[in-house]
Amino acid sequence: MRKGNSSKDSTRQTPTSNEPTAGASSHRPRGKVGRLLQKIKRGAKDGAKKLASRSNDSRNRNPVPPDVDLEPASSTPNIEVEAAPSGVEEEANTQSALQDAQEAAKPIHPLSGTAMAVVSVAQDAPADLDAAYRFQDKYLKPLKIFDSVIGEIADVHPYAKMALGVLSCAAKMILAQTDRDAAVLKLLEKLCDVYSFVTQDEMLGQISSMGAILGKISQQTRECAHFIKSYSETKNFWKRLGKNVISETNNTIQQYSDVLDMLMQNFRDQVARDVAIRIHDIAIHVHRTEEILDLSGMAYADGAGLDTRKQCLEGTRREILSQITEWVNSTGDNVPRVLWLSGPAGKGKSAIAHTIAKWFEDVGGLGSCYSFDRQREADRRHEKIFSTIARDLADRDPEMRRALADTVQAASSLKKTADIIQQWQKLLIEPLGKSSGSTGEPIVIVIDALDESGGVETRKDLLRILAGKHQNPAVPKITDLPDNFRFIVTSRPLGDINDEFHEVQHIRQMSMDDIPAAVAERDIRAYVSKELEGLGFHDREFAVLAEKAGGLFEWARLACGYIKEPHAGLSRMDCYDAVVARDPAERSMLLHSMYDLILTNIMPRDTSTHVQHSQKSRSTALARFRSVMGQILGTAEPLPLASLNAMRRYFPTREDNFDVELVVKSMGSLLSGTTSRDSPIRPLHASFHDFLTDKPSSGEFFIDLSKAHRDLAFASLRVMEHGLRFNICDLKSSYLPNSEDPGLQERVQKCISPHLSYSSRFWTSHVRTTAFDKELGKEVKLFFDHERLFFWLELLALINALSGAVAALPLIAQWLKGQSEFKDVSSTAMDVQRFIQVFGGMILHSTPHLYVSALPFSPANSPLSRQFSARFPNTLHVAFGRGMNWPAVQTVLKGHTDSVMSVSFSPDGTRIVTGSRDKTVRLWDAATGQP
Repeated sequence: MRKGNSSKDSTRQTPTSNEPTAGASSHRPRGKVGRLLQKIKRGAKDGAKKLASRSNDSRNRNPVPPDVDLEPASSTPNIEVEAAPSGVEEEANTQSALQDAQEAAKPIHPLSGTAMAVVSVAQDAPADLDAAYRFQDKYLKPLKIFDSVIGEIADVHPYAKMALGVLSCAAKMILAQTDRDAAVLKLLEKLCDVYSFVTQDEMLGQISSMGAILGKISQQTRECAHFIKSYSETKNFWKRLGKNVISETNNTIQQYSDVLDMLMQNFRDQVARDVAIRIHDIAIHVHRTEEILDLSGMAYADGAGLDTRKQCLEGTRREILSQITEWVNSTGDNVPRVLWLSGPAGKGKSAIAHTIAKWFEDVGGLGSCYSFDRQREADRRHEKIFSTIARDLADRDPEMRRALADTVQAASSLKKTADIIQQWQKLLIEPLGKSSGSTGEPIVIVIDALDESGGVETRKDLLRILAGKHQNPAVPKITDLPDNFRFIVTSRPLGDINDEFHEVQHIRQMSMDDIPAAVAERDIRAYVSKELEGLGFHDREFAVLAEKAGGLFEWARLACGYIKEPHAGLSRMDCYDAVVARDPAERSMLLHSMYDLILTNIMPRDTSTHVQHSQKSRSTALARFRSVMGQILGTAEPLPLASLNAMRRYFPTREDNFDVELVVKSMGSLLSGTTSRDSPIRPLHASFHDFLTDKPSSGEFFIDLSKAHRDLAFASLRVMEHGLRFNICDLKSSYLPNSEDPGLQERVQKCISPHLSYSSRFWTSHVRTTAFDKELGKEVKLFFDHERLFFWLELLALINALSGAVAALPLIAQWLKGQSEFKDVSSTAMDVQRFIQVFGGMILHSTPHLYVSALPFSPANSPLSRQFSARFPNTLHVAFGRGMNWPAVQTVLKGHTDSVMSVSFSPDGTRIVTGSRDKTVRLWDAATGQP
């Protein structure tokens, strides 16, 4: 789309109906589009005549073989253009404008079958190759017409606008390719068919219902363009493999053509048959043949990607989706690289972000989609953002994959670095700079729910990178990326985010609050009518619900869920009346009011005559609700139903020993995972967490997280007490490193349950979050006095979580500070930290050496050695020369091949960076000494 006609024009011109129609803009003056098409038609006419003349001259100069008939291809009928009557304003809708472009392309359409013989002859005859180039010029004409017209099209469905934009980029890529080969003329012929096909008004009229197929057509066309662009490299590859280039070319082009034919036929038939896209992966094969592209072990945030369940309902949010699509497709030096979409909770920011991500994924233009989640803070997604984005880009672009593989091969420590500044520079900016550069097509990177990335300090560096405000001037700016990169960021308008993004030139700010109330109400009404379809409600009820929502889609979702859910003694109309009767004064209380209504219905305030009995039952229900929701909100990562129940059996009070399903089975509108015992249970929306932890808002439903952490601390310690054991994964020999033990990962999954893994990783977090408690202190002491302390270290090594204990153990010692009866526990905790720092690398490499080597060689005066050596009598015994105390040298970092010239710690003390004369920079885990 052309720069300058983006947000303002699309908002004004987009129809307000919920479903797009072909004639939505039938009374718009033709204006610039009409004049442009007249000019294009005249240019096509003149160009066709010139081409015919050049073709005749060419035949006189360079005769072609006698079996080639050039006349059918070059004969061009006249193109008649009628001028509008004087004083009459020309009118044309978008579809007819595109039809005009298609008609202009017809006279210069494909070659006849006999003319294609020129292609094969031209490969060996320079004179005939010249003729082939002239035919190729004919094929390029529809692309030029399409590319000229598409920039003026504003009034189409936003998905169509996105798909047509991809087609436009593919056209530009082909037109810019100067080294065209005559062998690809047949493919150009097919692309000519495609561009003529999509400009027919009857095809554009089907965009709303057939968007997925248009997306596949765009994606396949893009792949064809890449094939044409890299055809020289492809030929060389085939030659090296000893293949017949002509045969391989014909086969590949035929496969592309077959897919495009099937897709266009599906579009005509309005049938969404499954058609596999033919991907141009020859470059990947070339690189994999000649190089090792090893990205294994590189940090990647699982579960943070695109979630198609979050997409907008078809027909809603068209104006803002159109504005964002136009911005993505805009070109020019002054186009902002980042779009920040802000707004309060429940407005639908994530739905818009994931809709855009899905659209561009459909056509191959999605670089990465990265979602933060408050319930997954334990995953530390803020430390994996750019390594994940880099991996995603490498999956879609073989040149990026090669550059990224080269980077991590030279510095393997970058695979696991938690330093996002290094990730940004070394894994993203520099590899992209080594690739061939921009192809012109937009690459979209979505960062959703930035406000859920943690605290202010957690996202400080990320904000500065996106805003180009990092204190270190050596850190590359976002404007150093290729100019076709677009970042879409969504968040609530928190103070720190607003401060960093405010008035930054390369950041375009959009607010959900700027969406006109009438437009938001229209979209919510469409959503409500779809959700309550067939339940006996009418337009009047839909309109009232849309008005009551106050622009909050989350409120509408909750209201529909409440109305649809069966309630004893209540009809759906009764539930509807209860919803619309609640009218908080402030919009910020709308969601909280809805949460209160739903929870009150789950645990009703009984007004029967058996007051004492009903109050006791409700008190029990409330206590169980608070216990379960405290457990769900208090866990560092979501757990499935089975794991929640397994941990609950070890809660300190007997009243808490009940099945979690008793509470969550009726909360499907508020929690995910309630219908499956294996799916993690978590709040569907972050605002539910806010409501439950804010006492003035939640009242009797308030969740005291400090109590929840105490319960989880007890449960975690007791789960380890009953679950940890020696050689839990049946390791066969200390002679084998973990990486070479066959089937070890399968045994880890089988032998270490989710709740045991969780308890082992997060018990320290729950303990230190709880105020000192003598009973809990006794549980901690029991843990450090028992040999299961070593079984715990064994498990952490097997799940690669050993370094996390190094930072946590001093906090346990601090938690016990001042408690004289637990002084020995503090000493042991610090000794375990030192034990991991010295022997951690060895234990991670081959876990049996925890017992075989680490314990026997620990210093004689070490609390661990004094307390546990005798409990493992079948291990080595050092007869003489054993150290008495821990050495000053913590560990030796091995990896550089020449002198180390510089060493520095990261600000949080968890990483060490070293620079050497061997021309490498390496990053190390400060806890274990591992790269």
